[in-house]
Amino acid sequence: MGKQLKIFDLLTKKQSLTVFKSQKRKNKLTEERNQVISYQKQLLEILSSLETKQSYKTVSEIKSENWYNLKIQDELIAINNKIDFLNIEIKNQNIQVALASEKQKKFKEKRKFFNSLERQEKETKQETSMPSPRNNPSKT
Repeated sequence: MGKQLKIFDLLTKKQSLTVFKSQKRKNKLTEERNQVISYQKQLLEILSSLETKQSYKTVSEIKSENWYNLKIQDELIAINNKIDFLNIEIKNQNIQVALASEKQKKFKEKRKFFNSLERQEKETKQETSMPSPRNNPSKT
């Protein structure tokens, strides 16, 4: 029994590390997503500030403005794709954390079960090793 208890104790600890690593990965992805969203807001602010209209523009100003707007739009598309990807990855990581937590919980339950079996076994051995006061012939 002690061997099984030790095995499930080690499995619980190992699974605890897995949960911790999964949680850490999820936090890292969330932080990265927040940075990308911040960058997206900055680009949107730049884009909105560029839309102020001047009455007279030269051809080169119009070309450069259009080129710059195009580059910002391309970057916004890439950022939106990255945000979508990170959202999917975060959902997947949440699933991994939940699965690892559930597995850890099962290992804890088995460890408790085997711990209680071992405790009962020790109590039974202790009771059988002690002589019963009724069966003791020296008192008669």
